[in-house]
Amino acid sequence: MVQACDNEFSEIGTGIVGIPDFEIQNSTYPITTYNKKITSFQSNGLDENLLGYYYDPIFGSTKVDFVGQLTPKTFTPFFGDGTVLDSVVLTIPYANTADASEDTTTYDLDSLYGSEPIKLSIFKNNYYLRAFDPNADLDAPQNYYSNGTLTQGETLGVSDLEGELIYNDNNYLPNANPIELWEENEETTVFEVASTIQPSLRVLLFGGEMEDGITTPTTAEFWDELILSKEEDGVLSDASSFYEYFRGLYFKVEPKDSTPLKGSLIQLDFSSSNANVKIYYSYQQTTTADDVETTTTAQGQYEMSFLGNRISIFNNDFNTSVLQTIEDSSTDDEGDDFLYLKGGEGSMAVVELFADQEGSTEEEQLNEFREVNNGIVTVKRLINEAYLEFYVDAIQSNPDLPNRVYLYDLDNNLPMADFFLDQTVNASSSDSKFTHLVPLSTETNADGTEQKKYKIRLTEHLNNIIIDDSTNVKLGLVVSSNVGAAATKGFQNGIDIGNTIIEGIPTGTILSPKSVILHGNNSPDPTKRAKLNIYYTEPNTESSN
Repeated sequence: MVQACDNEFSEIGTGIVGIPDFEIQNSTYPITTYNKKITSFQSNGLDENLLGYYYDPIFGSTKVDFVGQLTPKTFTPFFGDGTVLDSVVLTIPYANTADASEDTTTYDLDSLYGSEPIKLSIFKNNYYLRAFDPNADLDAPQNYYSNGTLTQGETLGVSDLEGELIYNDNNYLPNANPIELWEENEETTVFEVASTIQPSLRVLLFGGEMEDGITTPTTAEFWDELILSKEEDGVLSDASSFYEYFRGLYFKVEPKDSTPLKGSLIQLDFSSSNANVKIYYSYQQTTTADDVETTTTAQGQYEMSFLGNRISIFNNDFNTSVLQTIEDSSTDDEGDDFLYLKGGEGSMAVVELFADQEGSTEEEQLNEFREVNNGIVTVKRLINEAYLEFYVDAIQSNPDLPNRVYLYDLDNNLPMADFFLDQTVNASSSDSKFTHLVPLSTETNADGTEQKKYKIRLTEHLNNIIIDDSTNVKLGLVVSSNVGAAATKGFQNGIDIGNTIIEGIPTGTILSPKSVILHGNNSPDPTKRAKLNIYYTEPNTESSN
């Protein structure tokens, strides 16, 4: 497309350079917004995973279990002679933000949702998590989905996942305290703090004293037979053989009480090098000096990390009336009164800009900014700033609101152009994109009433539509725990919204159980209806004359 700017507009950021005959004006333009249920999505291959039970009084409960393969750090191990098992320790770091501004480092579990304990059970998994899809092209990876199924409709069955019970905690609640690791001082034989690690799910699977409410049913014989006795067995010789032999661990969560109105859900970093199971053991070590053999007791460890398949399994118990409202959503020109956003296997909104309305079509609205003749675009108005505003419906929403929402291109399954241009970042938290995706804010009306809203800048996106004649695509609005996590995971079955199929959901949405209800374009409160605001510049003909 050829561009011709007859009025020779010049722009730096959102400011106009030069002539005083330009003045900034603003107008609002109609949009259509409607709800869509988020269906099952690919849930393996995530960098981080949720685990826990979260109750939302508006939408209902979200339960997320986890199953993952373990990979030995070393293959074909030598455990030594006279091996005796000491303990088995599981460690998985929580997602956290560290503050080292004081003498000691403190941590914030910014991805902990809820504050009540839950039941956590860890089982030996008996389901083989294959890497490749036998019914697809050669070397095509096997996909696993959030509803606990595979590509072919197979199901990760409970009877296979719940093998032998290894660990049970009836009062599991993550905390932000760093963990002290103690070692015996060889000179004083007194145990001292040798180091600390970041807040983690760190539990004894075998050995040591158990706290109240915690059980570890497995015995030394279980771990000896599983690992230590297999020293010369081929099952410990390579990853493929090991995955077939020991199929990993299944983490199952449940609400603690019979009335499941409370709980907690945490984001864990299973992909971390510090996420592992370590088997500690003693063995007899013989050394020779001056033809004299000496036998001493030495310590060894066998480490397994979560480097294989890692799968999250979601189970939402949706509020029936809310689910019915979402499924009854309007996809025509009218749009919905309210937008129901929830992360995970929750719900999202579709946004269509420049919606047709009585007396004004999409083309007529765009032509207020340009003329297109024989493929040549002539700019009539220069956009200085364009943004969407979405007001929170405080009456219906859960008070535990998400701080960020995210908008993406549904036609191409990509972030917006403004996303790539926004380089803002908070170094202490790795949070980002504050210009494009403004965090939840509060404004006060003339009558003193406070109201919360989200603001999304789309200046570059609008310029691409108007100046470059790009397609006015449909947009997806979702909650997000991390708006920088823009990569998407594909739906098991694409979501049909007319001439567009929604292909995937951002990982930041997968990793957030939070919800919010926003005013849509058809809200009963006209002052809070979702709309597109555009500030633009055009020649001031009166001044120039």
